[in-house]
Amino acid sequence: MFKSIKFVRVLREGWLSFYRDKWLTVATISIMTLTLFLIGTTIFLWIGIQKTVKEVEKQINISIYFDFDVEEGRIKAIKTRLEKKGLQEIKKIVYISKEEALEQFKEEEKDDENMKKALEIIGENPFPASLMITASDTSHYDKIDYFFEQEYGDIVLSSNYKKNKNVITDIKNRIIFLQKATFFLSIVFFMVAIFVTFNAVSMSIYTHRKEFEIMRLVGASNLYVKMPVVVEGVLYGLTSSFIAIILLVVTIYSVDPLAQRTLENVQIFDFYKESIFMMTVSIVGISVILGSVSSYIAIRRYLEK
Repeated sequence: MFKSIKFVRVLREGWLSFYRDKWLTVATISIMTLTLFLIGTTIFLWIGIQKTVKEVEKQINISIYFDFDVEEGRIKAIKTRLEKKGLQEIKKIVYISKEEALEQFKEEEKDDENMKKALEIIGENPFPASLMITASDTSHYDKIDYFFEQEYGDIVLSSNYKKNKNVITDIKNRIIFLQKATFFLSIVFFMVAIFVTFNAVSMSIYTHRKEFEIMRLVGASNLYVKMPVVVEGVLYGLTSSFIAIILLVVTIYSVDPLAQRTLENVQIFDFYKESIFMMTVSIVGISVILGSVSSYIAIRRYLEK
């Protein structure tokens, strides 16, 4: 019962300290809101990059073209054999017949009259049957191409891997760079957030220094002095996170039309709605950690003086 009363008193003292100095509270919340907004933007970019990476990797593939005299059954048998082996490097294999390859080409070049005339002149289907292979990771395409070259070199006409190798490597390097850049920004913003929040809470502690001295003079324990400050820090964090989330939603909603005009089929607000739970939990969690840890460190340093 006594512990419950002390806990309620701690919460009350923390709330009063948070509510009483309105200008100081507004200043602290403003600083934390800006910091959490930047962190939220970084989280949004990180989630977006991860999703983009997955979408891009789905689009990357290589095609193994077989000699014209290789029967369809043999190519399908190779496909079945590889699927049964369950090679970890290969995610998906699709057989494309000569007829399907021709139809795909006609569809892609339907507005090019020169291509239509060229096909009429040739008179026959110039496209070989192929296996379109999607790897489980972009780093595996080199192994896959080498495997077909060694195992089925006598019936393989060609592969578009060497043609696409530079593109695949470039995409892979860009993905790695974006992941590292986002991670670095996250660390920088988090460190800045700790520093800014610590200084904001220290300013609040300095304002209430007389109260702390009185509490210590009447025999209050260090823990009892610390806890209201930690509660105050958590309240700063929660309030700031709520405002930061609203600002983030408004910003994303405002930027969405511009993104749609600049990048085809890109709707960042729809993407935000898909990731809203993870972002909200992350921002609120970070805000509570920032507020509580910074407050605890600040009041501990003050009491040790």
